[in-house]
Order: sequence, then structure tokens, then C-alpha cells
Amino acid sequence: MALLTVAGCSGGQGTGPSTGSSDASKTVGAHMAGPAAEVHISQAAIAARPKPWVLTTPESAVRSYLDWTSYAYRIGQSSFATATMSSYEEVRVDSYVQYNIEQKRLMDQTLKSITFGTPSVGSTSTLVPAKEQWTYRYVSTETGNKTVGGPYSASYDTTYTVVKSKNGNWVVDSVKASPQGTVK
Repeated sequence: MALLTVAGCSGGQGTGPSTGSSDASKTVGAHMAGPAAEVHISQAAIAARPKPWVLTTPESAVRSYLDWTSYAYRIGQSSFATATMSSYEEVRVDSYVQYNIEQKRLMDQTLKSITFGTPSVGSTSTLVPAKEQWTYRYVSTETGNKTVGGPYSASYDTTYTVVKSKNGNWVVDSVKASPQGTVK
């Protein structure tokens, strides 16, 4: 088992697992600083990195965002997904990672299917509608990562606002998700 001491969700640059710092004053970057917490993550979870992101089209950016955000939720480190999103969306994702760590859990989610609708291209952004089906569970941050909730299923009607970053890549700027049923 890998042990990460997490101060908020800081410490990573998206290149590999971080050992972080238990001193919240050493938070890296603009990530939120929450209370220091011990987070145990299996080597298998760390090794299950998604394929490299592809940010060449709005749709490929959404797929990469979903892959890398799911990975970030599972390992409790939002910094691994930041290349796929704007700083605006990064705050929301980081907040959710921090919330789960405070609840002494991590989210392990899997996208089962996604169907994209017709994008709406604007002058500064593109809206990408989608229908998604997920399975997910919550795992303990303690050694062994015991399941503490789930497995559950969820379906969403989503709209991704995707923008071009300064380097020309498409990134997710915001997500509007409407659950189709109960989400736990």
C-alpha cells in the first residue's frame, strides 16, 4: 500500500504519486489547503493511470477530463487531472476531492457509457451535451481501501462547457450534470 499524507489536495504535478506534506503551509500551487490527512492508496490504484490526455477536440477533451478526474478522485490528488480543465473547474474538482478525504473516503468510479449530442459552437466556448452511465463506490482512506459505500449506478444528462486554453488545447471549463434518478 502506498501512503500519502495529504495537505488538502496538494503535492502533485501530474507526473506521479506524491508523498505530500503533513504541513498545510507547504501546499503546492493554488490547490485548497485542508487539514492534513493520511490517505492509503493501493499500488494497483496508483498504477491504473489513464491513457495520456488528448485535448485536440472538444469531445476528446471531455473524454480525457472524465478519465483523469476519475483517477484523481480514486487517488485523492486533483492535481493529476488539471491539464484537462480550466482553473475554474479545478477549484470544483479539488473541493470534491477534499470533501471526500474529510469524510475518510475516496471515490472509485467507472464510466460505463457516454453518448455525445451535437456540440453548440460559440465564439469563446463549445457546449458538449452528453448522456452518461456510471458505476461507483466509496473506499476507505485506511489501509486496505475497504468499500464503505456502494457499488452504485448513476445516469446523467450533462453539458460540458469546453474552452481553448492559451496553448491551444481544449479543456473543460464547467460541467452541468442533471442526475436521472438518485445519486448517493
